[in-house]
Amino acid sequence: MSSPTFHLNAGDITTREDLVIEYGGSVYSGGIVPSTTSDSVFVFTDPAEGAQFGYVYDGFSSDGQVFYYTGAGPNGDQTLRGGNSALITHVEKGRVIHAFREAGYKPGTRTKHQKYIGEFVVDPSMPFLRMPGLGKDRALRTVVVFRLLPVTVVPDDIVEFVGYSEVAREPQAISVPVEINSTEFFETADRVGGLAVRRESQLVEEFIAHQVGHTFSRWAINLPTERTRLLTDIYDQADRTLYEAKAIAGRSDLRMAVGQLYDYRRHVHVEDLRCSVLLPERPTADLRDLLHDAGLGLAFREQATFVLESPKTSDRGERLHQ
Repeated sequence: MSSPTFHLNAGDITTREDLVIEYGGSVYSGGIVPSTTSDSVFVFTDPAEGAQFGYVYDGFSSDGQVFYYTGAGPNGDQTLRGGNSALITHVEKGRVIHAFREAGYKPGTRTKHQKYIGEFVVDPSMPFLRMPGLGKDRALRTVVVFRLLPVTVVPDDIVEFVGYSEVAREPQAISVPVEINSTEFFETADRVGGLAVRRESQLVEEFIAHQVGHTFSRWAINLPTERTRLLTDIYDQADRTLYEAKAIAGRSDLRMAVGQLYDYRRHVHVEDLRCSVLLPERPTADLRDLLHDAGLGLAFREQATFVLESPKTSDRGERLHQ
């Protein structure tokens, strides 16, 4: 493809209309715009507009070495099709990524200025992350967050203007609503079967219903270097207690729960965090001792109530009545 020479420098101001005239593309085709008349792929970030679609991750890493950019797709889990495909395949197709950030309106018009950030390539070692977000329809979903590496050093004033992303390369735990449950994003540590998942979900719902006045969430844990995402079971914000639910009160299930909670709590940085196992019935005395010796609490269903045993307590539980 014969392309005109790209002449913008970092910090230059233009508009989408001017880019279309000189390099092709479209004014109204969203944040990722592959040109049809040049080898350019333009990406536009606009914090005010993006927040409406759950695009809250755009920005640089703290060291300015990575520009995180949220992919395209207003509803549902984002895929690597459409505009996202233009980014993920830009090297093999010989395309060049140019990034811009909204910079206010042209005086007396509704036309937005675009400040040129620079030229980027998708990180070949880790092209993207998946992060929780909301769609245009306000439904919970996951979004693709591309890791774009600058071809040349981006000036500090441009980095400051664009802003910083909350995405970290280090392990990161993010509080998310209880309802989020995306197979696109999360890997569960035990990969339990469908029936067990349904039973655990029912158990969790019953337990939450008994905890009147308590607020629950979950923790999404990103492990970027392993390309792994973990989703915990429920977290009681009032008691600062993280629960791992199991459908069966057997030894193998409890041993799995112990390992999961030990793994999770390394990344959930909550002061005085407590961890407990949630079960559909009282386990054997030896298994209760296992949990208590491991410093874990226990919650189990008993008829119409739930019994709570704090870490390293006796068998006397605090009963929650309907």
